Amino acid sequence: GPLARAIRAKLDAALQPTHLQVLDESSRHGGPPGAETHFAVVVVSGQFTGLSPLQRHRLVHAALRTELAGPLHALAIVARTPQQWESNPHVPPRPPCLGGSKHERHRD
Repeated sequence: GPLARAIRAKLDAALQPTHLQVLDESSRHGGPPGAETHFAVVVVSGQFTGLSPLQRHRLVHAALRTELAGPLHALAIVARTPQQWESNPHVPPRPPCLGGSKHERHRD
């Protein structure tokens, strides 16, 4: 969809990744078809060399500032250097969505 294309273009421009996956996971979170609200990205970039995981995530967030302020509700990030990716290209599975909201109170 259009948001997935925008995410890909902005990450390509900002981080010049050697590997990039943009996965629309909106359907796993109860959104209507085509909602484009929940994404996961796998970004492999030499720009991550020497940076902590937090610093890497901040670079991704900076590139997607507009999307995160608007239609993008959730973003899972795997950010690795090319060397890390070569030694381990496995991406751990994300936990399933449990639904609900942090604002809801669940009572027994």
